[in-house]
Amino acid sequence: MIGIEQFAVRWLNWAIAASWQVGLLVCLIAVLTFLLRGASARLRYGLWLLVLLKVFLPTTLSVSWGVGHWGVTPIAALTKATSDALEPVADESGEIGQKTLSVGERVADVLSGGSPTFSLARVVFAVWAAGCVALWLAVGWRYWRLTQTTHAMRQIDEGPVRVEIERLAEQLAMRSAPEVYATEQSVSPMLIGVFSPKIVLPESFLNRLSAEELQMILAHELVHWRRRDTWVGWLQVFVQGLFWFHPLVWFANARIRHERECACDETVLREGRCDRDGYGETIIRVLAAARGRSLVMANMAGIFERGSLLQIRLEEIMSFDPNKRRFGWLSRALLIAVALVLLPMAATRVQADKPGDATAVAAKATERPKTNWPTIVETSPKIGATEVDPATKEISVTFDRDMGGGMSWTGGGPEFPTSPEGSKATWKDKRTCVLPVQLKGESYYRVGINSTKYRNFQSEQGVPAETTAIFFTTVGAKAPLTNRVRVPKLTKSVPEIGAKDVKPALKVLSVTFDMPMGEGMSFTGGGPTFPGTESGRPQWSKDGRTCTMAIALEAGKKYELGLNSFTHKNFTSKWGVPLEPVQFTFTTEGYKEGAEGTTAETSGK
Repeated sequence: MIGIEQFAVRWLNWAIAASWQVGLLVCLIAVLTFLLRGASARLRYGLWLLVLLKVFLPTTLSVSWGVGHWGVTPIAALTKATSDALEPVADESGEIGQKTLSVGERVADVLSGGSPTFSLARVVFAVWAAGCVALWLAVGWRYWRLTQTTHAMRQIDEGPVRVEIERLAEQLAMRSAPEVYATEQSVSPMLIGVFSPKIVLPESFLNRLSAEELQMILAHELVHWRRRDTWVGWLQVFVQGLFWFHPLVWFANARIRHERECACDETVLREGRCDRDGYGETIIRVLAAARGRSLVMANMAGIFERGSLLQIRLEEIMSFDPNKRRFGWLSRALLIAVALVLLPMAATRVQADKPGDATAVAAKATERPKTNWPTIVETSPKIGATEVDPATKEISVTFDRDMGGGMSWTGGGPEFPTSPEGSKATWKDKRTCVLPVQLKGESYYRVGINSTKYRNFQSEQGVPAETTAIFFTTVGAKAPLTNRVRVPKLTKSVPEIGAKDVKPALKVLSVTFDMPMGEGMSFTGGGPTFPGTESGRPQWSKDGRTCTMAIALEAGKKYELGLNSFTHKNFTSKWGVPLEPVQFTFTTEGYKEGAEGTTAETSGK
């Protein structure tokens, strides 16, 4: 079972992604509806409803034709490149030693100071949940009080009003008409209820309005019911509760209510055979008779609502032309096209490494990612070289494509070579970068290329190069030093790579290496296939060879886990040589192949 901490972090990840995606969609829809202000109100209403639909779609949804692929991805890459432009060239922080974290975990870890007894994710989740419940309870309480007052209202079950509403229901092809009630309050007419709808009319209207005006009001409320607008209203309440903190969601819900009234007006004028001038005047008379008061909330429908854009609505009524603004096949096609393009809003993720098959782990460990990541094609000295001439004046790295001009030579301590005074790293050409150095004989050196924090080695498109290191020894180095260039290897894991029928009661995952390791670790992966983690950070054994992590498994599941990735390589030897990325899978008791469908890929973050 997922712990509270893990659930809160997953929620925080969703909230961050959903918030910016919904906010961006609201801005795009606002621009689009402005450009289409002369089109059918039903088209504009449908466009705004896409905001509600977006909330229920995965935040990772991305397709080749979607705005996330061709719009968000380039902007995200450009923003990343710009934000990194002023970062230092070398990372002297000794950053090796961080577990690969998700967005929510990083935010929580930074602002909480990494304290295991305090979790920002839990606090933020609690505040969000309290806001949701408060908003829903407030709306529910108001709605309950209003529905209780209908018991004291006079039900109109016979007479001219009842006859007229039955006639209009038949004209609008409705199976039945809602119940009608009269209230002594001076408020706007409204429709309440989802399964048992009720139309509430002020008593003063029944005596003040003419038969034709009353017909228009009843037709308006019947169209609301036929369109199931109260259902959409409750959906708005639910979404607003989820995003009570988001001002653009409040704005979108206000626009939905406005366009809903405009769409309803359009339907009444087109199907109710009402005179547009008389209909507009009736709206104004209702507003005057109700003294500007409206009890209509987002989960109801009425003639007008508080804060409504009445002038714009009246202008559309007065300019209505039955031969124009039709919601035909062209409008429907446009609505579908906009949905297909704007709803898949997630940026295309560059996969750093792919889950390895249990029978081909050795091959996958050294496989380069088949993605648009810049790849190192040559270094000087070569990675892992020995007997390097101490007279070497520079270290160079060459990539397989033109780079953006930034750099992150990372590392620190005695293993990082010094540079001659006044010299600095430069780009020899667009693909080769050189670092001036002063080497000594009988020494071991290590220079990092990018790191988890500093990633300024990027392509011209802003895609960072993989995290790696150039390590070597100079002439005269003895065996203890030359052994440092060995790449560590995984010798044992619990559970084993590819293991089946692992007992869900297993509480500790461990990995053992063939040499002492540094204090860092990068357990990579994410999503439902990543083992649930208990509180506390992974621990190293005293000999530095075995790392253990508390886990929580479920029966009948397939798990995927990685050690290091092409962006996170904090599993290193004691001397900073990174482990080549290793990924493995295992299944717990009760798992049946194909029962869970396609497993999502995981990668270092």
